[in-house]
Amino acid sequence: MLSTEFFGFIGGVLSIFFGLPQALRIRRLGHGRGLSLISWLLQLGVATSWAAYGFDKNSPSLLATNVAAGLINASVVWVIIHNRVRSILTISTLVAIVAGLVLTLPASIASVLLISLVFAQTPQVYKSYKNIKIGKDSAVSVVAMSVSALSGIFWITYAVLINDALLVLCNAIVLTNNIAIIALEIIGKRSRASKTS
Repeated sequence: MLSTEFFGFIGGVLSIFFGLPQALRIRRLGHGRGLSLISWLLQLGVATSWAAYGFDKNSPSLLATNVAAGLINASVVWVIIHNRVRSILTISTLVAIVAGLVLTLPASIASVLLISLVFAQTPQVYKSYKNIKIGKDSAVSVVAMSVSALSGIFWITYAVLINDALLVLCNAIVLTNNIAIIALEIIGKRSRASKTS
């Protein structure tokens, strides 16, 4: 079990650092333009839901690392929402509702919630595509997306080892979205560079 949890902790630690490059990039740029607030709220919901799932399944790696990832995701939401009171209310309400649902709903319904929340990056896929079309700069960190993709690979390994099909499916969806965002951001960066040269 300890060696199995190792894969979960590696995946989880990488999940923690998913939001960190983005938070640092926002700080360096001084803005959150190009970022989808909905996407980051969903990321916070994802971390919260998986922390609750980890609590329910007695998985130290799922619980601890998703709590930490949730705190980092909340810090990005905090920057995107300029009003501090609104930020606190939004973050605390989201965390309370999502954790409460995962812990109190029947397992089959909670599974549907967990699957739906992993589409959190889908708004960013659309926004990255839209940014290419209009030639808009983006604050999306390809490094953050790459770290998230690598995290997904470790989580899939962990899920296979503990025989958790829900965790495999959810991480496969996340991995697919991350790859799409990385590709779109690289295309967008090259497109903007070719227009300025």
